Amino acid sequence: MKRIGIFLESLSLDDTFAFARLADERGFDSAWFPEITWSDAFSLATAAAMGTKRIKLATGVVGIFSRSPALMAMSIAGLDELSGGRAVLGLGTQAKTYVELWHSAKFEKPVARMREYVAALRKILQNPFNLTSYKGRIFDIQGFVLTVKPKAQRIPIYVAAIGPQMQRVAGQAADGVLGYFYSVKYVKEKLIPRLKEGAERSGRDLKSENFDIAVGFPALVSDSDQRYEMIKPIVAVFTVAVGSSPFYRTILEDLGFSENVKAVTERMMDGDVEGAVKHIPDEMARQVTLCGTSSEIKHRINEYRSAGVTLPLLNPTPPYAYYPLFPKHLPEKLGAGRFDYGGLREQVRSVIVSVAD
Repeated sequence: MKRIGIFLESLSLDDTFAFARLADERGFDSAWFPEITWSDAFSLATAAAMGTKRIKLATGVVGIFSRSPALMAMSIAGLDELSGGRAVLGLGTQAKTYVELWHSAKFEKPVARMREYVAALRKILQNPFNLTSYKGRIFDIQGFVLTVKPKAQRIPIYVAAIGPQMQRVAGQAADGVLGYFYSVKYVKEKLIPRLKEGAERSGRDLKSENFDIAVGFPALVSDSDQRYEMIKPIVAVFTVAVGSSPFYRTILEDLGFSENVKAVTERMMDGDVEGAVKHIPDEMARQVTLCGTSSEIKHRINEYRSAGVTLPLLNPTPPYAYYPLFPKHLPEKLGAGRFDYGGLREQVRSVIVSVAD
């Protein structure tokens, strides 16, 4: 089976354990555990490690404003030791309002912070049982000692990047990039050139270093004539996720959907999800998701592989779901949105079983 990964999010501990095991048995490369509100990523990844043998366990992502580099090093080294060298660290800045309103931190210099964060982490992880210091413009770490030796010779570090500056940082300093909601066009015309630009800054050759290009997508398996209608609400959610990154919108505009984006934004800001969905044509939803029958999804995955994606990641999405991704994302009248847990469980199982071959 070619490399493919899956996000396991918003699931109970028991379901996380069960689906991680199923993905492991079905040959998935990696399981990715986001960290927003339902749980911290490391707890779920640790639970998954206890019931799996081969699959990699990735944070997808943990925020660099909510943990210090020293704490992050301890957490990922512990997961790596427990899992027998299967840990992968996905880092992100997360949304400004998420950082400031939930973590009471200042969202300052995110690009420079990420660059230093990766450098400090790498230095700590490669120097267990020894005094480690790092001094940058943002971080000043003096005499830290990591007393856990990772099983892996080098724990992979991925940088979540939607915009150009962070994509260049990924190419410059990380082992992989983690994107989301990308179109094939965006991968070829924007992402890969920016990764190469970043690599040039540090004299790297991404191909020889096996740099990983991981991209996640809302995924929904269905042969219903209404399958795109089922996933359009989550497309609307990302269309208006400007507080996280304006480039979600840019991706759609570059595909020729500028008028649709404008109409969707107006209606979502009025709290009219149904009205917003009416302005999302099937092709707009298709371009940024993996939605359809098993064969349709596999075909789309191959399109992304041809464009340069080395690790497609599927994020199972319950039908007709929508929900805020960060504080003040959606109007208060929409509350916590619409989310069918039973539908999520069904989609997680369907994605794992249908895509594996």
